[in-house]
Amino acid sequence: MRNGSDAEGARVLLVSSFVLPHAGGIEQFVDTTQELLRGRGCDVRVLACRLPQDSSKADTTVPTWFLGPGGWPLPVAGWRTVWQEVGRADVVVANGTRQLLPAIATFMARARGKRVLFVVHGSGASFSTSSFVYHRVFGSTFERLVTRPALRRSLPVSLSRAGVGGARVRYGVTATYVPYPLRDLPAAGPAPGLSDESPLKLVWVGRLYPEKDPLRAIDVVERVRQTREATLEFYGGGVLARELEQLARSRPWVQVGGHRPWAEIQQIQASAHVCMSTSLRDATQIAILEPLSRGLPVVSTRVGDAPLHYVLPSLQRFCVEPANVDAAAAAILELCGSYERWRSEFANNGHLLQARHREGHASLATLIESTTTSAVAARTAVEPVDLGGDEQIVMS
Repeated sequence: MRNGSDAEGARVLLVSSFVLPHAGGIEQFVDTTQELLRGRGCDVRVLACRLPQDSSKADTTVPTWFLGPGGWPLPVAGWRTVWQEVGRADVVVANGTRQLLPAIATFMARARGKRVLFVVHGSGASFSTSSFVYHRVFGSTFERLVTRPALRRSLPVSLSRAGVGGARVRYGVTATYVPYPLRDLPAAGPAPGLSDESPLKLVWVGRLYPEKDPLRAIDVVERVRQTREATLEFYGGGVLARELEQLARSRPWVQVGGHRPWAEIQQIQASAHVCMSTSLRDATQIAILEPLSRGLPVVSTRVGDAPLHYVLPSLQRFCVEPANVDAAAAAILELCGSYERWRSEFANNGHLLQARHREGHASLATLIESTTTSAVAARTAVEPVDLGGDEQIVMS
């Protein structure tokens, strides 16, 4: 039995509207999870929405319309595909509380007597900075009529401490906490040199949406530049990309780099003096969890699980209140004022953080295995056994 797994041969269906190379935390989680489960002997398939020019890493996709400027995914066909994929699985792992495909897969799975783990990726915080119609009218209605019934028919799982409380308040369900299962991260490498005269390089990675507040990062760095030279690079995509590009035209120290592969992002972050996050609403905060786990210096906002990622109390000063430009700029300047000292502290913090999130792999695998054990036993009890000839025996 590979790795001592009780789920050897278990059939797991991962459902997510978007998967890699589409960028996002859910997409990274799906990719990490399928690698983890396949390494433990599971038969894993991925079901996703079909992009206009489909190059996704999904095993199967369903026809989808993408609505509004944010591209909300609405599956419009492929129900037989979903039914068949659910039917062959021992357990379904659904991802995305505000999207239709995971909810449909959940309802179909329960109709077929299948167990569902529903991963709650958000924090449950309000969408106060987002479109009134999209989030606070349509979104609330969707949650009441679709998300809550789906979660109550499944085992909710949260990859953040913030999400556990959010699931209870927002959806009325109790979610099981699993530390985010980090993929293998490259070593940080030597720190880039930083003298009083050299420009400070800052990197911002994430989805370019209002809740991530990338425009605020420009205000922060403008404040920093009143004291020392600094540059700012953005990587990611979203509805604010065009506005950022316009702002960059009059600010030669700003670069908008667009989407980049995960491995390249790791190199870019390691080459920066400081990684930034200005998010107003978040949960796990993968964009800072990964660099912090590598021991890279990060200044972020105090939302979601971000404060927990600064394990050493001395580093809490670099996790500031959202939308506070002065506090973020002051934190960056303090960090750079004793860069070698703080870089060493971040390295120590990274070791502690990686140790914590290594537990996520075992916790997630154990949770799925405990869910699939009875299903695998029941399935194998009635499957035909190949005797090498024309005869087959059905175990019962």
